[in-house]
Amino acid sequence: MLKNCIYMPTNENFEKIISYILEKKPKTKAKFDDFRRKICASLKICQPSNQKLLACYHKMLKEGSVEQSKLVEHFLIKANIRSMSGIAVITSLVKPFMCPGKCVYCPTEVRMPKSYIASEPAAARSLRMNFDPYDLMQGRILMLERNGHPCDKIEYITKGGTWNAYKLKYQYWYILESFRACNNLTREIPTEKTTEEDWNDKSISDLQKAMDIEQKYNETAKHRIIGITLETRPDAITPKSIYHMRRQGCTRIELGLQAPDDVILKLVQRGHTVDQFRKAILLLRISGFKVDLHFMPDLPGTTPDHDIEMYESLFSDLSLRPDMVKIYPNTVIPSAELYQWLLDGRYKPYGKEGLYRALLAMKLATPRYCRISRLIRDIPSDEIKAGNIITNLRQELELTLKKTGQKCVCLRCREVGRQMKNISTDVAPQIFVDEYDTIGGREYFITLEDPERIAVFGFLRLRLPYCYPGQKAVPARRIGGDSKDPQASITKAGDSSTSVPLCSTSAQNDSYVSKIEKDQLDKLLGLGDLDKVAFIRELHTYGQLVKIGMQGSTESSQHKGLGKRLMAEAEKIASKNKFKKIAVISGVGVRGYYEKLGYEKCGTYVAKELAI
Repeated sequence: MLKNCIYMPTNENFEKIISYILEKKPKTKAKFDDFRRKICASLKICQPSNQKLLACYHKMLKEGSVEQSKLVEHFLIKANIRSMSGIAVITSLVKPFMCPGKCVYCPTEVRMPKSYIASEPAAARSLRMNFDPYDLMQGRILMLERNGHPCDKIEYITKGGTWNAYKLKYQYWYILESFRACNNLTREIPTEKTTEEDWNDKSISDLQKAMDIEQKYNETAKHRIIGITLETRPDAITPKSIYHMRRQGCTRIELGLQAPDDVILKLVQRGHTVDQFRKAILLLRISGFKVDLHFMPDLPGTTPDHDIEMYESLFSDLSLRPDMVKIYPNTVIPSAELYQWLLDGRYKPYGKEGLYRALLAMKLATPRYCRISRLIRDIPSDEIKAGNIITNLRQELELTLKKTGQKCVCLRCREVGRQMKNISTDVAPQIFVDEYDTIGGREYFITLEDPERIAVFGFLRLRLPYCYPGQKAVPARRIGGDSKDPQASITKAGDSSTSVPLCSTSAQNDSYVSKIEKDQLDKLLGLGDLDKVAFIRELHTYGQLVKIGMQGSTESSQHKGLGKRLMAEAEKIASKNKFKKIAVISGVGVRGYYEKLGYEKCGTYVAKELAI
């Protein structure tokens, strides 16, 4: 609050502030803040919130009393980081329920789902709204829009223990009401909200039909759910659970591994093995899902060096190689069994210095195709009895790397919204293709980047299965490049070497999945023989989110045809490798986009026939 603050601001004051700032044309956030302080001091008023100023700006814009300034809009949007990745992320928690896991490090609060505590931001919101999916979705959308964030495209993250451990009716009801909440915000005649109990005497089929209606409406609604992330355990992944998650609209799975070491997993009572995780991630890849792996440094039984070694194995082991990683340094919470281990001396964290060194090495070991989506959990420091309490850990690590002349090349660090200062404003994005093997297939990570590969404007993940009919088994050729991954190759778009015959001898057979399970997937997913289908597992363009149907500013890479360029490159690679069909694990709210590119709904996917 200002020293000279005497009066609370009025609507007239808001207009004076907006007019003054627009007249001064600030080029940086620091200058914007400085001009706002000066005008408020001269008016002898307290500084109003960005939310109120933004509302006033839009009102003045509508009345025609001011001209639009994209830069000032950008400065007015609170926490613009929330939509920097090109989508509005909304997170909600499911109700408290028993989890099949007995992990010693998991917090256990009676009023919360397993592994969450009530003081975490998303958990606190969910608790306040009694874990009601409808109220949670609408409340979050309205709050984000008040703060200036477009919510036309929503990535919906549903957290809480193990999704597949909840009753199937609850799962479908939760997703049904989430879609209904989005649709009813602008529906001319809103449909009636339901409770879980309303479906007690009805069948799963009834729920599915009701959900199908809401999903169909959402394809053209103002607030579209373009992707759903569900959190579960490796031992809960089966062909049948995959089928239901696809019916629900899921496109990404958060899957807890914690440590690729069976000795540690047994010690912390994780309840599954590394091989069970390998099987789960393979089943998900075969089905086109993106996978966000959870890794926990500083667990009982490890050291900083062993954590670094384990993390590096995530990318050297062909049966792992996740698309995203959440690194959650272990913390001791009083409600977890591990707290007793701490008290009686069975567990001792390896300390700040060791953790910091390990995390630096992990950032440097992460390849370009992987995104480090998190480095800590949002647990308030007063809840932590041992372990990391540094809340800005990511920023500290980035500063250390900068001082030593090193950098993390993970996908998140290279998003164009975070690299605008380091590239030319008139840069023309070029297509790059990173190739790497995984169990059962080859991955093509296709990106649009500046020539120096500093900033990523958009990317696509294409998977081509191995050993489809009519193809001879030959070793995969490496194509030189600057990737740190010895199994990966890199090439520019159009290089003829992208038509490498598959069925590489450098990759193992997908022996983790039986023929019976593979046949089940073929039948349940409605795409036919999945070995004959090229899969686009993710398409994403970066930049501050702009509304559907509108052109972005110079700092936004969305709605500029970048997605079409990436799709064309993927289709070209699939055709060169003699695939006749290509499918996309499309979210409900983006089906219309793919239909414009010639794709048709096929089961819960969209697919297209290719000319060879």
